[in-house]
Amino acid sequence: MGGGDLNLKKSWHPQTLRNVEKVWKAEQKHEAERKKIEELQRELREERAREEMQRYAEDVGAVKSSAASTASWS
Repeated sequence: MGGGDLNLKKSWHPQTLRNVEKVWKAEQKHEAERKKIEELQRELREERAREEMQRYAEDVGAVKSSAASTASWS
């Protein structure tokens, strides 16, 4: 006689389509933010490695210092 699950009619029930959609959207947003952070961290590591190589080349004398080669505007 009872038919369906009355909890599916409750707004707080985790299996209602609206609540499933909210959770899915929140997970997608979290995943996009995580990927953005990973990309920024990767770019930062690459930039630091590039600067370290430049500094090493300047110390060895293979490359002139970038500060010495800039034009004087005064």
